[in-house]
Amino acid sequence: MLPLLEVRDLSVQFSTPLGAVHAVDEVTLSLDRDLTGLVGESGSGKSTLGYAIMRLLPKNAHVTGKILFDGIDILSLRSSQMRKIRGRRIAMVFQGSMNSLDPLMRIEDQVAESIMIHENEGRAVATRNAREILGELGLPAEKARTYPHELSGGLKQRVSIAIALSLKPDLLIADEPTTALDVMTQAQIMETIRKIKETYGMSVVLISHDIALVSEVSDGIAVMYAGKIAEIGPVMEIVGSPAHPYTVGLMASVPSVEEVGVEGTSIAGDPPDAINPIGGCRFRPRCAYAQAGCEAFDNGLRQVASQHEAACILVGGEKPWVR
Repeated sequence: MLPLLEVRDLSVQFSTPLGAVHAVDEVTLSLDRDLTGLVGESGSGKSTLGYAIMRLLPKNAHVTGKILFDGIDILSLRSSQMRKIRGRRIAMVFQGSMNSLDPLMRIEDQVAESIMIHENEGRAVATRNAREILGELGLPAEKARTYPHELSGGLKQRVSIAIALSLKPDLLIADEPTTALDVMTQAQIMETIRKIKETYGMSVVLISHDIALVSEVSDGIAVMYAGKIAEIGPVMEIVGSPAHPYTVGLMASVPSVEEVGVEGTSIAGDPPDAINPIGGCRFRPRCAYAQAGCEAFDNGLRQVASQHEAACILVGGEKPWVR
């Protein structure tokens, strides 16, 4: 069986007056009916990867490699062919999408609109389906006839998710779906996404900078740094036994619930220049465990366990961060 989504050697560069920005650099990954967290700092390339899968990159983007969806290379499709896949089979909850709801349309009408357009259903059927989806996402029935300004941030985010789910796609990409929400609402949205995956049996790519939040609901995690995959594997292995110093740093930056008032440790330094990326391991200027050979490292993923890989020269040896 082919995986639902397979990304092969995908690179995305943006042409700018200052030079080409290397946003995604030779990324390879695959997923099937699971929930995969895609984590990393701002500028790591994770959102660009999501937009590339949706074929929604701006005109100054240059894309190479392959994105195989259900065995079809969507990068080779005509725009008219991609429109039949986008929304219907691959949907996306965009970062800040809860703030882009039409203020003049009732909630149920905004969800029903996609059904009417793509499924050619009448308003009555589309509205009934919209109410069902909203109900499944925890939106009270009386809220379906309200306007966006009458809802809290958490409920508006549920509406955005409902719009993405209205056509019951095979793959849902959620880009920072908890941005600007309080901690309790974040947890509720994460639980909603987990239930979506179980209820609809779809694949989910959850993009976030918060590895702790993602690890609560994901089956697997892919860690991105400077446009490349730094580490990928099952969530328990990534969180319990990280093999890349960058992942170790991300985990250390998470405040501990056992040590109230003690902040996590931030990663020193800044991400590399995306226009003039350094050779070798891109994390080495910030890495406390850099050593001879890192400058010539090819950034290739090395096997840690059967489904766990990391792009680090230390893979296969002792982990210096474990004392």
